[in-house]
Amino acid sequence: MRCAELELVMFRDDGPWTAAAFLSEISARHTTCLAARSGGLLVGYAVLAALGREGDREFEVHTIGVDPAFRGRGIGRTLLRRLLAVADSERAPVVLDVRTDNVPARRLYEAHGFEVAGLRPRYYRPSRADAYLMVRPARTGSDTVEGSGS
Repeated sequence: MRCAELELVMFRDDGPWTAAAFLSEISARHTTCLAARSGGLLVGYAVLAALGREGDREFEVHTIGVDPAFRGRGIGRTLLRRLLAVADSERAPVVLDVRTDNVPARRLYEAHGFEVAGLRPRYYRPSRADAYLMVRPARTGSDTVEGSGS
């Protein structure tokens, strides 16, 4: 499975998802899974989980990945915006974890309204890298997403 192959390239030291993990997420009723393709080749993916009951939910970005050869083309930004649109349709907050040293990802998230809410020491395995917990408050009908290019 191409997602799992990309995970090994991008997240080798942080417990990359297996093909079975992706299949589980894809088949789960509470997840939204997106794929980005170029010429039929999967070049990016994203998974968003709905937590709680409808009308009283929060969403969690489980993963966003873009093939390193295709970065800088707005694929990650587009995937994130599509995930956020799902949460916005329910006016729900969104949470995610990101490595503290992943500056490009942090900038992308901050540009879309996320703020650091906490630190998760030694969160990633097996690297033991720290993660920031980031939160984007629920959007109301009058809120807008700024989002800048990256």
